Amino acid sequence: MKLKNLYIIFIFSVLGSVQAQDVSSSFNLYSGYNLNYRIDKKMKLQFGSLLCFNTSPTKLQYVQSKIGFSYRNTKKVTTSFAFSPMFFKGKTKDIWYQKLSGQISHSSKLFGFGLKNAIKAEWHFPKLNKYQFRVIYSMKYAFKNKVLPLRMTPYITYKLYYYAGGNPLNYYDDAHENIVTSNAPNDFHRYRIGGGIRFRPIKHFYISIYYLFQQEFNTTFTKNKQINILNDKQTAIKYPFNDYQGVGISFSYSITNKNYK
Repeated sequence: MKLKNLYIIFIFSVLGSVQAQDVSSSFNLYSGYNLNYRIDKKMKLQFGSLLCFNTSPTKLQYVQSKIGFSYRNTKKVTTSFAFSPMFFKGKTKDIWYQKLSGQISHSSKLFGFGLKNAIKAEWHFPKLNKYQFRVIYSMKYAFKNKVLPLRMTPYITYKLYYYAGGNPLNYYDDAHENIVTSNAPNDFHRYRIGGGIRFRPIKHFYISIYYLFQQEFNTTFTKNKQINILNDKQTAIKYPFNDYQGVGISFSYSITNKNYK
């Protein structure tokens, strides 16, 4: 790797260490970057950061950085691993979270357009109230074409989240008088849908503009695994649903190792 490439990666990594405000909002703004360094035909290093801004009031909510590695097993199957430090500035104290993740994805075609399905496993530490581990199914359907300028590619996305290992909740009988059990809310509890457009204004540089909608929920598959339930005194909601939407912009730049063909 040349000194110039190392310098670019260093600059992007420094930018990812910015601290953030932890303020909830029903509508968020996102800004991010991804820097990819392709080692050879199969291996790639990834660096990135995502900034989230609240809109009411307008404040920087959090920053999530990423250092990752991906390996192309076959023409259609890719595995990847990442470490993601996340900084939140709470109302009373600042908190650091870390996340380790592994993902396997499969690429195919559906009606002539690119379809990517993936399963990701995440370990968050320290644990959050709702989960310490998550399993996420994701789908991306990209409408690559030769009609739109700048290689514009519209796409849609879908994600489904399974929570596990969170802090236990007390579940009561129908009269809310006796505790029936105390469980971590291990179940499917979130989905996210979105769409956007990706284009390339110059060589190796891509811009994505996107919209997302997220909603948490309870299923009927399991018993006493709900979130968004009344507390012991029935005066407040514990683990309330985190529903929001947002728009964002993401920048991506790719560097290729010229020593491989």
